[in-house]
Amino acid sequence: MKSGSKFLFHVFDILFYFCITSFLVFYVFKYANDLCSRYSANLNMKNTNLNQNKHSPRSARVVRASLAAPCDLPMTSQPSSSVFTVADIVFLVDGSSSIGIDNFTLARDFLKSVITGLDIGPDKVRIGLAQYSDEPHQEFLLKDHMDKSSLLPALDEFPYRTGNTATGKAMDFLVKQYFTEEAGSRAKERVPQIAVVITNGDSADDIVAPAKSLRQHGVIVFGIGVGQANLMELKAIANRPSERFLLTIDSYQALQRLTEETSCCKHCKAANVADIVFIVDESGSIGTANFKMVRTFLHSIVSGLEISWAKVRVGIVMYSNGASPQVYLDSFDDKSELLNFIKILPYRGGGTNTGAALNYARDNVFIKARGSRKEQGVQQVAVVITDGKSQDDVSTAAADLRRAGVTIYAIGVKEANKALLDQMASYPHNKHVFNVDNFEKLKGLELSLQ
Repeated sequence: MKSGSKFLFHVFDILFYFCITSFLVFYVFKYANDLCSRYSANLNMKNTNLNQNKHSPRSARVVRASLAAPCDLPMTSQPSSSVFTVADIVFLVDGSSSIGIDNFTLARDFLKSVITGLDIGPDKVRIGLAQYSDEPHQEFLLKDHMDKSSLLPALDEFPYRTGNTATGKAMDFLVKQYFTEEAGSRAKERVPQIAVVITNGDSADDIVAPAKSLRQHGVIVFGIGVGQANLMELKAIANRPSERFLLTIDSYQALQRLTEETSCCKHCKAANVADIVFIVDESGSIGTANFKMVRTFLHSIVSGLEISWAKVRVGIVMYSNGASPQVYLDSFDDKSELLNFIKILPYRGGGTNTGAALNYARDNVFIKARGSRKEQGVQQVAVVITDGKSQDDVSTAAADLRRAGVTIYAIGVKEANKALLDQMASYPHNKHVFNVDNFEKLKGLELSLQ
C-alpha cells in the first residue's frame, strides 16, 4: 500500500463508497460515519443482476448497508442488528398516475424494509417523507416520528396521490419545508442531510435549478430511477459522480428485490471525483525542519490520489498572518507536476490566523473561477494542518465554510488546541479530527488511524 493511502482510507471518508455486506452487527457505536459513508455503498448497483440471490434471508441489507456499513470490517452472514448512526434522511417519492397503486404499494414496502434496519431516534436517525405528483405533499417531517413504533405505521398509512410529475417543484418543497430547523433538521448541529428521490418518469417542470438549490443547501441527493425514468434528469438531480449517487432499475418489482440483494465486494474503492484543498499552517512556531515534514506529508497524500481535471483536483493554501494561495483547484491536472511543486513549497513564518485562511479558501479557492466543481455536485473537502492556537476567530469562519458545502478535516500537531480543532472540523469529530505529538509523526499518521 502506498504511503499515505491508509491515511486517505480513514481521513477522507467523504471520498469513499462502501461495499454492500451484512456486517452491520459490528458497527454499533453512535456518530460513527459521515454522510457519504452511511449512504453511498450501492448506488452503482445498476450493473448488478437483480435476480441473483433474490431469496436471501438478509432482507433490506443492500440499502441499509449503503446507509451504514464500514468497508474495513470483516463480513458475516449473520443478520444484522439495528445500526447506530446519525443522519436526517428525507425520502421524496413519486406518486404520479403513471405508477399505479400496485407499484406504489411496492415502493411503500421498499421504504419500510430500508427504515426497519435503521436506528431511529431523536439523537440518531430521523426520517422525513414527502410524496409528489402535480404538487408536493407533506407526509411527515423529520420531527414527527422519533421511534419506529410510530414511524412504521405512518409508512403504512400515507396515501397514493396520483397526478402528473413535478419533480422540480417537489425538490424546492424539500428545501423550504423539510430541511429546516423548524421541521426537525439538525443541519446546524452538523448532522448529515440526505435526500433520496424515487421517480419513474419525466418531470413536467424544470429540475436543474431546484436540484442545484437542494445540493447548495448542504443536502446530499441520491436518485433512484424506476422503469422509464429519464436518466439525464436523474443525473441532474443526484450528486456526482453519478455511478455513486444514482441507481436505475427496471421495475418496482425489482425495487422490492433490491432490498434482498446481497452483492458484496472485498475491498472498497476510493471515489475518484473530489475537490480537495489543503490549508497549511506555516507560522513561525513550526520552523524550517518541521515544515519539510509537512511537505513530505502532503507529497505522500497527493501521491495516492488520482489527479486530473475530471477526477481529483487539489488546491493548497499556506497561511500565517495572512493566507497565501499556492495551488488553485485548476492549477494542475498532472500529478507529477503537482508533486514536483509540493517539493518546493516555500516557508515564510509569522503568526497563526487560521480563521482568515478558512475565509480565504471559501471566497477565493472553493469557487468556480478557480476550478471548484461544487455546482456540478462534486464533493468539496478542506484539510487543515496546524500546530497552534489561532490568533483570530476560527469558529465562525469554519461554520461559514461548512455552510458553503465543504467538509473540513482538522489535523493538529504539537500544541494544537483540541477544542479549536473540534470547532473547526465537520461532524462527527472522531472521523474528522486528528492529533499527533510532533511533526515526525505525520509520516506515521496512517498507522495511528488504523
